[in-house]
Amino acid sequence: MRPLRLLNRFLAVAFAIVSLLSCENKNTEHTPKIMEADALISAAHKNHEYQQLLKLADQLEAAGQITDIQADYWRGYSYSRQRMMRLSEKYWKQAINTEVTNHEGLVYYAKSANRLAGVLLVKGEYETTMKVAVSAIEKLVEADYKYNSDYAYLQAAIGCCQLKFGNLNEAKSSFRKAYNQFHAIVEIEPTRPNYTTAIAAVITITENYLQADLYQEAHDWTMKLRELLDYYESKPHAEADFLDKQRARQNLYYASSLEGLGNSVEARRAYNEALKSKYIQTNDGKVEAINYLISAKRWAEAADNFEVLDKQFHQYGITEPSVDIIQQYLLPKYRANIGAHRDEVANEVSRKICNLLDSAINLAQRDAAMELAAIYNTQQKEKEIAAQHTNMVRQRYMATVVTLLLVIICFVLIIYFRHQSSIRLEKAYSKLEIANERIKETSRMKTSFIRQMSHEIRTPLNILSGFTQIITSPGIELNDETRRDLNKKIIENTDRITELVNKMLEMSDVSSQTVLDRNDKIQAVQIALKAVADISANPKCHIPVDLQMEEGIEGLELLTNENAATRALLLLLDNAEQFTKEGTVILKVNRINNMVQFVVEDTGVGIPAGEAEHIFEEFVQLNEYEEGTGIGLTVARSICRRLGGDLVLDTSYTGGSRFVMTLAGLIA
Repeated sequence: MRPLRLLNRFLAVAFAIVSLLSCENKNTEHTPKIMEADALISAAHKNHEYQQLLKLADQLEAAGQITDIQADYWRGYSYSRQRMMRLSEKYWKQAINTEVTNHEGLVYYAKSANRLAGVLLVKGEYETTMKVAVSAIEKLVEADYKYNSDYAYLQAAIGCCQLKFGNLNEAKSSFRKAYNQFHAIVEIEPTRPNYTTAIAAVITITENYLQADLYQEAHDWTMKLRELLDYYESKPHAEADFLDKQRARQNLYYASSLEGLGNSVEARRAYNEALKSKYIQTNDGKVEAINYLISAKRWAEAADNFEVLDKQFHQYGITEPSVDIIQQYLLPKYRANIGAHRDEVANEVSRKICNLLDSAINLAQRDAAMELAAIYNTQQKEKEIAAQHTNMVRQRYMATVVTLLLVIICFVLIIYFRHQSSIRLEKAYSKLEIANERIKETSRMKTSFIRQMSHEIRTPLNILSGFTQIITSPGIELNDETRRDLNKKIIENTDRITELVNKMLEMSDVSSQTVLDRNDKIQAVQIALKAVADISANPKCHIPVDLQMEEGIEGLELLTNENAATRALLLLLDNAEQFTKEGTVILKVNRINNMVQFVVEDTGVGIPAGEAEHIFEEFVQLNEYEEGTGIGLTVARSICRRLGGDLVLDTSYTGGSRFVMTLAGLIA
């Protein structure tokens, strides 16, 4: 211990000497270097050179020309623009956990918190978004740094989370605070950027209400947007093209909200007003107008607007559409052309969906693998930078204090640190090998999943294609009964495709640890009855479900999430129907302590006891020749656990399969 104390004292004296000698040069060179660093970052940012921006963040931080929080913010920004959201999330988290010591640090703290909240919000991690946003707002209020757009956007993010949780009054309050904050910012500094930022925020709020089908609230916010645009128009710096675009969007949102409220006449009038703008004649404007046209069932006009979709994909560099793009644009395009009776175009779109779906799933898998590899490379790079920094400091000390004792001690320290680095490297390599094995296993399961999904989707698409060819064949005359039968089968197979896409989208929510909102007070038997009704309405249902209730169960009530609970039970019944060729499917409802138990029994092929946990993993199918996606049980268990219950396989049952689903929230 004594040699270490002597070393520490010696190093402190040496560092003080070096600091005094270099103080004058730092004072004279610091400000120009900071200005140069800001200019370099600004140029890379404006030119969209995101790889260059990443290199600058590393180099300028190592040279001490920008702070840690600035470097982490720009790293996160660069990765976000390259669609590597895991890395952007990582660096923005580092930024908000950095100690803030000055105003510049506070500015980048607010920017990083705002960006991080946005990423988490898009991922659907609403509780985490709330924690980040609330903590950031408290810190900004304490530092008296409220009159900025980042603060106001954090308020809006909180409102979006509250809206997703179903807390409508709290969301309304948060949105009002954000709106008032933007007003205050504009009054203090009525610049064009502040006005455009405020307008963008109100548009975000309006879109969230429309997505939640809260048409009255969306209608009210379109009025606020109109008022804000009127203020902006009165300013000398108002830009005509920007104003034209936002006026058109305001009228489109207004039309959608009115259509949702049942006022189709006024909605049409608002849409006609939007048609007067230059923006609505652009490809972007035509695509934005589609939401109203579909809600108003103006299928032909919606189909016409969809004709510019390929041009928009090309303009924004979308060469390999994702699953989200397929759901958001191509499926509505298919429905619009079906509604407009444009069967040839609908047939072409259905083939395109079939061709693109495999590549979209592969693209998502490839992007995830590339991003994970980048994370590992980044961690290695950080270790190298840290090692370089340690060596620089060590060399500075050795150059200042040249004594035999210091050389010996430093030599010992070098050996020690190298030994520790070697140990850490071995541990990191071991973790990397484990991660690689997991990636290989995931890749194998996803390959099997993609093959199964291709089969599942091609079957209904082939049916649709065949019926479409029949309808569009020249000289074919169909009676009313045949036409009704064809129409019914087209709708059934379209719904089947939609259900498959929805199941894939549900997979993004399986790994979430977010507790589902449980505000629905409902009788347990109603959940069972609704699930039985839904499965019975499914054309694939070939065995009636025998509902058996324990005596006294009719009066039991749960405080839960009705839709989620029903969805989980419906997935279990669907699984039983699929694997039971003949026999019975029984649904039992009973009470166990303070929980309600739903038991689904079938007389199917059964499941080996050794597979009791394996079947709940993603993409698992014990018989790959059976229909299905291998994700139903995974989604069902995820829902049950997030509702405070669980889903297990009863391995003691030998007559087929027995799944036991429990739900908490029993009301005494």
